[in-house]
Amino acid sequence: MPCYVFRLHDGVDTPPIIENVDAFDDRDARDLAQMRLLLTREYTHAHIYRGAYKVAELKRDSVPN
Repeated sequence: MPCYVFRLHDGVDTPPIIENVDAFDDRDARDLAQMRLLLTREYTHAHIYRGAYKVAELKRDSVPN
């Protein structure tokens, strides 16, 4: 099972929280990160990496572009 890194941000001016997560594939990692954002109000957006490859970037609907 591949290891992914979630970089969870609570704004643009603070360093991200790093979480290592095992997932079956990129889609599973994206779903897990989406749930992570939905289960807490702490974070505004997340970057998902598999190694050096950026898999996805997610943000809350309430966060402006």
